Amino acid sequence: MLRPIALSRTHMECRFLKETVPVLTELLAFEVVSQRAGEATLKHPNTDWRLILHEAGPEAAVKEMHNHYGVRVTTNQEVDAAYEYLTARKEQYALEQIGKPAYSHGSYSLYFLEPGTNGWEIECYENFLRVQKSETMFGGVRVPHWASPFSSERFSGRGYVPQGFTHGTLAIGNVKASERFYREVLGLETYQANPRVIYTKHPKTKCYIVCAERKEWKSFSPNFRFTVLLASKDEVSEAHRRLSDSGRELGVTELGELTDGGASFLLRDPDRNCWEVSSQN
Repeated sequence: MLRPIALSRTHMECRFLKETVPVLTELLAFEVVSQRAGEATLKHPNTDWRLILHEAGPEAAVKEMHNHYGVRVTTNQEVDAAYEYLTARKEQYALEQIGKPAYSHGSYSLYFLEPGTNGWEIECYENFLRVQKSETMFGGVRVPHWASPFSSERFSGRGYVPQGFTHGTLAIGNVKASERFYREVLGLETYQANPRVIYTKHPKTKCYIVCAERKEWKSFSPNFRFTVLLASKDEVSEAHRRLSDSGRELGVTELGELTDGGASFLLRDPDRNCWEVSSQN
């Protein structure tokens, strides 16, 4: 139904910007694009995807690790170096948990929880790429997301260099139902990673969302959402009109009002995950 031109940004909720922003900039190589009271926009220099960070205060809900975000490094050795670096600075950055690096779903990764309640992954597909070099497998999500490497001089002294902001995650109840909604309603691509996991993305970019089946999961505030970008305000208004008429039959469990002068609206999918439809990049 929608004809998106991009999966342009993701929104994340934290407790306090002053705690979370240093983790993202000093440990994951993000840069602050803009900041105002209660909100910061960040971007990795090697990735077009924007991350909008919302400050929600001490009552912000803890996101389970299956609602995490990920950056990627080039070598497995860097993942090990990241583990050592983060562990040595656990108290400095108030990191609540740091998992030991392990192989999972084709990648070698570590996971940690930052003080704002969000899980992050530092991943590497070195072993996978040694065997499988297809640029198109899984929509190209496992090959490098960058045209040229991010300079180690700009992120020196750590032993690892996050090369890009690659993915976010969502918990879903049924792979087939969610896949149908992402394709037929949101107009995105999906790729079956395994029987319980699909990758969801826009065909023109490599950033993606890992959507994994869970028996139980939480529904979070609209501060936790992904943005589907349409070409114009008129397309946004028309999409809202059509979903108002038939969205419930298509799996929309909640449809918000048009905002920003008709340039955007929110909806919740069959699993009550929140999405934004917008013409504003």
